Amino acid sequence: MAQRSCPGILNIMDSSFAIACGTLVVTVGLAVFRPTVGRFQFSPGSAAVFGVLLLLASGLLVPHDLTEAARLQWRPLLTLTCIMLMTGVVQEVGAFERLAARIESRARSNTAAHTFTGVFVLSVITPSLLNNDAAILILTPLVVLLTRRIFPGKPELTIAFAFAVFLAPGVAPFIVSNPMNMIVAEYTGLGFNSYAEVMLPISLAGAALTYVVLRFVYRDLLRSAKPVNTGPVATIARHPAERPAVALLVMIFLAYPIAASLGGEIWFVAVGGACGTLVLARVYRVAPLPKVVSHVSFDILAFLWGIFLVVQGLRSVGAVEWLASFYDIAEASGGSEQLARIGVTSALGSALIDN
Repeated sequence: MAQRSCPGILNIMDSSFAIACGTLVVTVGLAVFRPTVGRFQFSPGSAAVFGVLLLLASGLLVPHDLTEAARLQWRPLLTLTCIMLMTGVVQEVGAFERLAARIESRARSNTAAHTFTGVFVLSVITPSLLNNDAAILILTPLVVLLTRRIFPGKPELTIAFAFAVFLAPGVAPFIVSNPMNMIVAEYTGLGFNSYAEVMLPISLAGAALTYVVLRFVYRDLLRSAKPVNTGPVATIARHPAERPAVALLVMIFLAYPIAASLGGEIWFVAVGGACGTLVLARVYRVAPLPKVVSHVSFDILAFLWGIFLVVQGLRSVGAVEWLASFYDIAEASGGSEQLARIGVTSALGSALIDN
């Protein structure tokens, strides 16, 4: 079996290190490119599970690592599952379609730049109530259809609006805004309010800077695009459960900081919200239970579980100790250099591999 401890100096020629790094590269590669092997097509979740199996076979992970990961992850994964259920019910009642229709109605009488700003602001707010992944998956199709109807023959404008949706969430302002943040917060013992206290102003500053850059990059395109009025926008009747579902979603979001300040757990709040949402779905006959549950992405849950374990494989060969010593070297020369080294290393690692 591979050695489970390391003196803190990373030997890049060691076979265990090569296996751990190779597994991470293979896992991320399969998740990104999603190749088909026979009749089976890899997804992010199956790619992560495959990576875990490779590490188990190599001895870099043992069954105890799986149970330890489950102990650390069950709360954030349960929270994410509940958020997916709440989001699914809000989606089923047509709230997002009605919102898109309202944006389209206003967009036909406004400039492209004005519509772009509205979409960007919406893409900043929505991930805060839901999470980054859910917001992007829901808003992107709506924005693509919106731009194709209002600005036909302008595919480059669709790309510009898509980038607004992708980049607007930026730095997650709250723990629940990013699935991986929930896992890391659980691992480090970071609370909802302590995270928001630091990250909320950073997130707002990042969103403002991102908006300025996007407006500058697409300034000519937004200036030249003219909306096409093809007639009245199709009205969508409001579902009786829309307002209660949206109100419950907002109430649950507001309950997170209150519960955290009282020493409560955010997963407990999320479970309460999911139960309330399921009751609404049944009382107002929004959708059958299997349809509501179908909004839970078990593939994303499997990916988060698996990628955490794949990174644990790197830890078992000393990568974490090596990073710690790398950061300690910078500490001797001043806090600003250490901060820069940590920031640059984290940014490069997130961009090249995975957050």
